[in-house]
Amino acid sequence: MLKTANKGQWVINHRQLSLQNGTKVVELDPKQYALLVLLLKFKHQDVSKSQILSEVWGQRVVSEDAIYVTINGLRRLLGDDAKSPKYIKTITGVGYRWVGPPLCDALPSSLDSFLLKAALCLVAISFVVFWQMPRTPIKQVIPEHLTESFNHARFIVNNHPEQLDRAISLLKSISIEEPELSEPIYWLAKAYFSRLNPKSASYSEDKQYIKTILERILSDYPEHKEANLLYAKLMFMGEMNIQDAETYFLNALPNSEAHHMYGQYLLALGRIDEAMHHIRTYQTMEPDGYSSESVAWVYMMSQQFDEAFEALDRLRPYSQSNRFYHVCLRAIYEQLGRFDLALKELIWVMRYEGYTESEITMIEQQFASHGMEGVYRWLLYQDTRRADVGHYDAPMSQARYATAIGDTQLALHYLEQSRRAGQYSFLWIAADPHFLPLKQDKAFSKLVQNHILKAYTSDI
Repeated sequence: MLKTANKGQWVINHRQLSLQNGTKVVELDPKQYALLVLLLKFKHQDVSKSQILSEVWGQRVVSEDAIYVTINGLRRLLGDDAKSPKYIKTITGVGYRWVGPPLCDALPSSLDSFLLKAALCLVAISFVVFWQMPRTPIKQVIPEHLTESFNHARFIVNNHPEQLDRAISLLKSISIEEPELSEPIYWLAKAYFSRLNPKSASYSEDKQYIKTILERILSDYPEHKEANLLYAKLMFMGEMNIQDAETYFLNALPNSEAHHMYGQYLLALGRIDEAMHHIRTYQTMEPDGYSSESVAWVYMMSQQFDEAFEALDRLRPYSQSNRFYHVCLRAIYEQLGRFDLALKELIWVMRYEGYTESEITMIEQQFASHGMEGVYRWLLYQDTRRADVGHYDAPMSQARYATAIGDTQLALHYLEQSRRAGQYSFLWIAADPHFLPLKQDKAFSKLVQNHILKAYTSDI
């Protein structure tokens, strides 16, 4: 016998995935239907967002925004209001609760149960068959109506970091509508990676979210070079997991950016010849690579300062307005003992970062009285801006200033703070000639051995 509904009461049709109220019929998409059934199953009880993600989306990687979109869609179809809910109530910090009357079924309960069980059985069989099929990468095509949004999002990620929130919103919408496509999800991970900030309170959660997305992509497409590269960067720079990162760097080759980043990775480990090979390969593959200061940087890290200067000098006509060019030049001049020229480059960077002329005058006075040690003492103890003037952000900058004035214990203190803060720059302290004064210190050697070279030397 069919269940009957009172006037004005919604009826749910499990076969057609629809709701009916009198003569009004509204269709549900599969996610709206599954979420509605879940809320009805636990009517008048709180259903957490994690439970919804688990039961409605299963193993698929989506954000909580997918829940918001689906809930809003259901509310719109039911004529509900989030502020004065008649059906679905938001439970702040938890999830949602069905507060409306029970819905009548358009099917006999026995047939309803049979159809649902049959559908679940078919889904399970399809899932097993799918996972037993050969897993070969498939070239995915973005649907035409989503192409503009996808291209717009990628352009923002690559060119406008200040608009990353907009790109993330576009990519989330695409991945919610087409969850089987891996490319929008990859670009979503890339956008989140670009926004990673070690100083953020959500830094650990953000890294885990990116990691989950990339692992899902790589489980389906292990040869996805861009995903391998992003995962390698996350392992290396985000988690300082040097041992595991190398496998993913190698999986990402050949790729111009992968050669460039793998070169930086090798540089941190002191594998200079290999690093130079990959940087040169990057320059061959990438036309803009010629203007990169990376070759000069590798030379400088390997203490080949004359070669570093020559490599950088070739870029002089193209790099006068490039901040990193002046940072590199300052570092090389210092190592060559040409401190007057080093000061000139430091002042260029300070002006670039917004220091006032009175502050620059103080720097010049310190240099005239005490040389570069006076400059670094001013930056360590008197500089209130704490801007990155080519020595990274604090606490790494403070470690470098302390090293320059000969205060080893203070330098080690700030280096440990840098490591704990997850600063990327910590990874290169073993290769950076700025820290040559610390090389004979046992505490410095232990810091490097335990956190940078341990994985590499254990395999030698």
